[in-house]
Amino acid sequence: MKRVMLVSYYFPPLAGSGVFRPLRLAKCLPGAGWQVSVITASAHARVLKDETLSAELPAETRVKRTFSLEPRNALLALGKLGLRGLARRSQRWLMVPDDQRGWVPFAVRGAMRVLDSAPHDAIVSTSGPTSAHLVAREIHRRSGIPWVADFRDEWTTNPYLRYPSAWHLRLNRRLERAVLSEADRVVCVSTPWLDNLRALVPHEPESKFRVLPNGYDADHFPKLPVGRADRFRVVYTGTFYGHRSPQIFLEAVRRVVGEGRIPRDDLEVELVGHTAGSEDLADLPDGVVRVVEQQPHREAIRRLGDAAVLLLVIPPEGGAGNHTGKLFNYLAAGRPVLALAPEPNVAADLIRESGSGLIAPPNDAGAVADALVELYRRWSRSAPFEQNRTIIARYEARPQAEAYAAILEELG
Repeated sequence: MKRVMLVSYYFPPLAGSGVFRPLRLAKCLPGAGWQVSVITASAHARVLKDETLSAELPAETRVKRTFSLEPRNALLALGKLGLRGLARRSQRWLMVPDDQRGWVPFAVRGAMRVLDSAPHDAIVSTSGPTSAHLVAREIHRRSGIPWVADFRDEWTTNPYLRYPSAWHLRLNRRLERAVLSEADRVVCVSTPWLDNLRALVPHEPESKFRVLPNGYDADHFPKLPVGRADRFRVVYTGTFYGHRSPQIFLEAVRRVVGEGRIPRDDLEVELVGHTAGSEDLADLPDGVVRVVEQQPHREAIRRLGDAAVLLLVIPPEGGAGNHTGKLFNYLAAGRPVLALAPEPNVAADLIRESGSGLIAPPNDAGAVADALVELYRRWSRSAPFEQNRTIIARYEARPQAEAYAAILEELG
């Protein structure tokens, strides 16, 4: 069996949205003929943890955890000295390309030790953080092993990123072009994002660029929910950060309850992992919105099956290529999706194609309210969407791993 080295800062027991794509690869690539070694950050990194995810790894997966100089630690120390503001400003100027730059030298050293003990046939680095690509580039340069750069997010074309100076943008763009040029294959989760990457290196052959969307693990969904939910419960799983906010949706909730379009006693909104400000919840009817702290992944998945509607929020700045990883779990759960998404957008396209829900503009509370009322009417009449499960099955982890293995085989 061939062996691939997977470079990913985020990996179980670390948690968060960035964990699941590398976890699915580590779990399913062996079934497609590729044994996996993982280079990742120490489990002591100051990020969210979910110990239950580690149990999903095959026993033969070799995981090399390496030290990382974490700016979070410096922020905590300086905060105790009253210098937290200065530390944050300095961090943006010094950490290029991102906060995980201090992981790179330790990850490279650990990876080379792994290569000394066992030959590998390919390298896959997955971002964010983009520092993972700098790790893989150095391994590739030293070893000559073919390399796939996998982008779960954009880099310099990411609309959510703001660089502190034009110099920082130029430096990141130079690093990005080097990664795109030196990698043997470049994989991205959506066509619009891949097109943005290709435009940065027009001299590179089109054949090296591939789209492999995010997906879901069918083992997390042993059975679909039967019948309608016991309440008109709208569930959102994940955090709100940056431009992603629940404000427009919650304004729509205020309207439909205040205008009597949805009976207050029927409606329940459950925000699982909610991290937005308390001001977002002001002036909402008592008992309608429930905030639930971060849950282990399997518990969050269970809550999807208890929902009447699953809420997806993609802000206007998200652009055409942003479908967010949680969409695929939503589709797998078999409940209708209410997507607040700009147009055109790949998430909106997939929801329509698979017959999985309704789309509303992310900045139009009136349109969101109308969509919410339509979904309530369907729930009241027990009139589900006729979801196309054949389309959704394309995004299951095992066929996706087979597609990834085919790309690795091309590298010789």
